[in-house]
Amino acid sequence: MALRKKKRIKPSIPTASMGDVAFLILIFFLTSTIFTRDRGLKMLLPERTEEQEKVKVKPENIVTVAINPAGEAKIKAVGFDLILGPAEFSEIKRVVEEKLLERDTLLVISLRTSKDAPYRSMVEALDQIKLSRVTSADGRELRATKISLIPTSEE
Repeated sequence: MALRKKKRIKPSIPTASMGDVAFLILIFFLTSTIFTRDRGLKMLLPERTEEQEKVKVKPENIVTVAINPAGEAKIKAVGFDLILGPAEFSEIKRVVEEKLLERDTLLVISLRTSKDAPYRSMVEALDQIKLSRVTSADGRELRATKISLIPTSEE
């Protein structure tokens, strides 16, 4: 009695539906993935009007923070004329808070940034302006709400 050898069948993976499976996986990942948008800086801007109204602001109600291409901030206001390095930007908050106590809701902060200035310097200065809060003598919380952003090519 002779034993017959069984024929060995080579294992194989059926590839007929491979394209369908790949397509389904692709659709799954495209529909389940969340694409994030760059958010940038969140700013509340005034509505555009048809007429260009010019608003007159008294010089004593303006605090100008100018950022030069080197990333330094120059603060100009009545009673202040400071030049701050990037490590001293917390001083902006102090100056704005002092002016808020003096000028109350009339205060306007003008942030002028050179087009060649580091983006980080402008963001840090804007953060310090937005962080400034002070309580007035009558108990109201005062914040810098009138901020003007102006790109300049000047230093």
